[in-house]
Amino acid sequence: MKFTLHKLRIGDLIMAQVVEHVSAYEFIVSFNGDLVRVRNESLQSLGINDKVLVRVVATLPLAVQLVYENGPNHRATRINVTA
Repeated sequence: MKFTLHKLRIGDLIMAQVVEHVSAYEFIVSFNGDLVRVRNESLQSLGINDKVLVRVVATLPLAVQLVYENGPNHRATRINVTA
């Protein structure tokens, strides 16, 4: 594990890749090799291997917001990191 998540600060941009679909709103996502369980509260549907750009909006607990090139950001997506 690269421990990318521990270095994140509010405002940082990072690519995330969906690795596994857990339930309708939960996914396993890779942040530069760090695997975390994500609860998707956005309106964006995500599929396996999808890559999304996210902005860190909080660090404790970690929360990110999807970044769209041609539109507004949606609700923050809360991330629960599991060991």
